[in-house]
Amino acid sequence: MKTKLLFLLVLFFAGADSFAQTAKKDSISVLSVENFATKSSKKNTLVIDVRTPEEVAEGHLPGSVNINFLGEDFAQQIDVLNKKTTYLVYCKTGIKSRKAADLMQKAGFKHVYMLEGGYTAWTQAGKPTEK
Repeated sequence: MKTKLLFLLVLFFAGADSFAQTAKKDSISVLSVENFATKSSKKNTLVIDVRTPEEVAEGHLPGSVNINFLGEDFAQQIDVLNKKTTYLVYCKTGIKSRKAADLMQKAGFKHVYMLEGGYTAWTQAGKPTEK
């Protein structure tokens, strides 16, 4: 009985450790508006707006590139990007950017960050936008 209990405890903790490592590996760094702005000015960094073209037409972050997460070719468009570049991803509120960043990370991108609160938080902070 003690052997079985010990075996189960070992399995439980080994599984918990494995789960924690997987969760950490798959986590996306979320940046505040200020940190996102600072990081966006660095070399080898690309800001990606994953909103629809209609949303982007209403305003977007200066210098950002639109890759529509809801577009049929999203996976193909990110597949041609350099996986060593740093990518800053945003959408309107953070929901689509989380999904897009997760897909990018699973595709092998090592440096993917998302904007906390998305475009809405950016504009509320009074940061510059362009049309």
